[in-house]
Amino acid sequence: MAASVLCAPAVAKAQVPVTPKTAPTVVTPKITRADLAAAYMRVDAVYTQRENTKTLPDSLRAQVNRTVDRAALSFFSGQFAAAVSTIDAAAVQLGGTSTAPTSPPAGPRSLNGAPASAARDEYLARLAVVDSTGPLAQALLSTRERAKLLVDVPSPERSAEFLNDPAKLSRDLAREVSVLERGRDPYVGLVGDFWRVYRGANNALVPMRIVAPPAANVRKPVGVLLVLHGAGGDENMFVDAYGSGIATKLAAEQRLILVSPKTDVFGATPEHFDALMALLRNEFRIDSSRVYLIGHSMGGGAAARLAQARPAQFAAVAMLAGGSPITVPNAPPSLFVGAELDGIIPAARVEAAAKATPGATYELFRHEGHLLMVGNGVRRAVPWLMTHTR
Repeated sequence: MAASVLCAPAVAKAQVPVTPKTAPTVVTPKITRADLAAAYMRVDAVYTQRENTKTLPDSLRAQVNRTVDRAALSFFSGQFAAAVSTIDAAAVQLGGTSTAPTSPPAGPRSLNGAPASAARDEYLARLAVVDSTGPLAQALLSTRERAKLLVDVPSPERSAEFLNDPAKLSRDLAREVSVLERGRDPYVGLVGDFWRVYRGANNALVPMRIVAPPAANVRKPVGVLLVLHGAGGDENMFVDAYGSGIATKLAAEQRLILVSPKTDVFGATPEHFDALMALLRNEFRIDSSRVYLIGHSMGGGAAARLAQARPAQFAAVAMLAGGSPITVPNAPPSLFVGAELDGIIPAARVEAAAKATPGATYELFRHEGHLLMVGNGVRRAVPWLMTHTR
């Protein structure tokens, strides 16, 4: 068309191109891992509050569990926007509010008026001259990886970045780096809640959250509660969600160090467990007769395989909405819990695994589904686990 206009006689009336009207472009915001985490934690919090106040009738419990499991199916099929919308619908069913997904602040993080990355670079430079091959190797690795979380703009796809408080992390790192520079391990006897990384088998890096109660910093040995999350989750699930972090509260009450590794990495080989226990025994006085294991969904399968591979290491193990038969001789006592409304791993499959496990205990949670059963599953599992020692 442009060429024909240019070739028209000079006396011809000028042609004014008419731009056809088009609908305005609608940009759909990308749903990030941070959005999904925020939505799930909203519904988990209000569900837990209704549980704690005993104001959750069975009919509503069933309705909400079905809704949240529909969201899980949307998530597994890659429909993240639908997953967030459905989760928020469940929050409304519970009497909560549907809140727009919240991502980390778009602006840069700063520390004392400087970009967070400046503190990161300083810590990494100081760590670069610390011996990385001797007995401090694991501690140095953890501190280095923790320093790398001090980014100017946290990735909404990496929960270890968007969940941390950079000011607290920098204060903790200042101490850890200083202790390492003096040739000591900063994690020995260290109590509190920390995201860390350790080197497992075949040089694999295993992310984890470790929560050591005040009791871990005394002479009396403490036990360990190892918790393995389900597919799509990460090392933060049992600490920040799953019943508003009920596992950390119950572990502290029982003088247990809670360790939550990233299941899909940790579960690859039982040698990752061996490396973890060596690390814990270096840092705390571990009561080997009180090492317990809980797994949910994919984590339940990983827990069963680990109990099968290392039966002498555990006092007892619990599988929630998942698991597989544990048939090795001298296996630890095992609890399997199915959820009546679970459409992801049906209760019948969990019960079948329990029946194939000599001496196993099986329980069914009525009116609950795959995801929201975890909080009550932990409330049931921890007291049951505590009745056993190795």
